[in-house]
Amino acid sequence: MVTIRQIYQKNYPTGKKVFYKYTSEKYYEFYFESNDKGWNFSLIEGTFKELFEKNYEEEIFEPYKEGSEVFLAELNEEEAAVMVIQHMEWNNTLLIHDLYVDNRFKKNGIGSSLIEVAKKRAIELSVRAITLETQTSNYPAIQFYKKNGFELIGFNNISYSNEDVKKNEVRIEMGYTL
Repeated sequence: MVTIRQIYQKNYPTGKKVFYKYTSEKYYEFYFESNDKGWNFSLIEGTFKELFEKNYEEEIFEPYKEGSEVFLAELNEEEAAVMVIQHMEWNNTLLIHDLYVDNRFKKNGIGSSLIEVAKKRAIELSVRAITLETQTSNYPAIQFYKKNGFELIGFNNISYSNEDVKKNEVRIEMGYTL
């Protein structure tokens, strides 16, 4: 059985790290064209020549996330997923900083359950939208967010490096409007 509960930094005096990994066979290729009347952008589905794999470690209680709410999902008393959300008062949105589901627990509805928690908090906070970021290389996450009602709302083709387009790791912003 899945249980979701809020956790607090005070209970993790040395911090709480999450180890995140994803693999992807597909990506969205970013195309950009400039002309005298404006710009054209498109994201077209492509297939990696080799399986793309990304691993990283994240501290969920980073100072820049101060004021965030952290939710932990457990399946059969094992940590399965974590989500960090923050009310962004300046534009009245709810930002999903992090949503990590351990690979062993994917396809059990845990991620969707956490999204439902975010949607419930968004209603309670009377925000106008929920936003998040992912990368064009993270095809499974994009499909997951689309399935949960999120749409593409923007991108940044130099967010992580000056080679984001070449690496097929363009930052995309997705949003869910309330």
